[in-house]
Amino acid sequence: MAVDATPASTLVLNPDELGPDPTPGMDLAVTLGIGHLEIRSAEGANAVTLPVDRLRHIRALAEERGLTVAALASPLWKWCRPEVTPGKVDSFGFPTQVPAEDRERWVDRALAAADILGTGRVRVFSHLSVGEQTETFVDDPLLTYALKAAERAGVRLLLENEPVCTVAEPGPLLEVLREHTGLGLWLDLGNLYEVGHGTAAAVEALAPYVEYVHVKDYVPRDDGMKQFVAAGAGDVPYADLLPVLHRVRPALPYALETHVRETPGDALTRGATFLRRAVPGGLA
Repeated sequence: MAVDATPASTLVLNPDELGPDPTPGMDLAVTLGIGHLEIRSAEGANAVTLPVDRLRHIRALAEERGLTVAALASPLWKWCRPEVTPGKVDSFGFPTQVPAEDRERWVDRALAAADILGTGRVRVFSHLSVGEQTETFVDDPLLTYALKAAERAGVRLLLENEPVCTVAEPGPLLEVLREHTGLGLWLDLGNLYEVGHGTAAAVEALAPYVEYVHVKDYVPRDDGMKQFVAAGAGDVPYADLLPVLHRVRPALPYALETHVRETPGDALTRGATFLRRAVPGGLA
């Protein structure tokens, strides 16, 4: 299966932002003129855990609406060993403690799910940070296995810069991406800002490796937590970051990830409007 060719400057919507039933999110995508979906969870379960018939059903629902799946937001490597207790982690219905002997099976399962959904992009992470028992990612033999399996399947594995995982800052990201040339970058600009590197210089350094973009926004709360808001309404300096990214990589899908619980549909609608203005040349 060839990697799907999402056109330059496109918007992507994740239906599970609106709840476990994927149809309201798909219908909102149609209303907003968004033709591509990111699948992370559905029907109350992580997508990689769904049986074949449910994955086929999700794809059929999308195709009935003229939508295609741009990416599978898998939870691969957002895990630690069973004997280690991680902190609070949102893994969307997937276990965070995974025995080493089970991990290869989950890689195979994610690649199979991507094939059923009709996408050539699969997100991966880089192990949860859990103190002295944290595993390393760059030399993980499972990564070598996964990259070879993905190449055979015509799939690109894309590493997200996740703050609770081991590889989140520009330096370590560049180290992994240069070491493993078959791995691309799933750049979350909000996460980059969260770890103190939401700068034009950081984006310019990472941009050659970017193949997919997550967009979310937030403002800090008095209790030290984040209050998620519609893209463009928070503190992430998109006005500085998006032109730099677009200049180096003009052919990217931009996926809205709001995390806004109270009014997710409104946040997605406002975020789509913002991105269509903010990305040079606009977004389809």
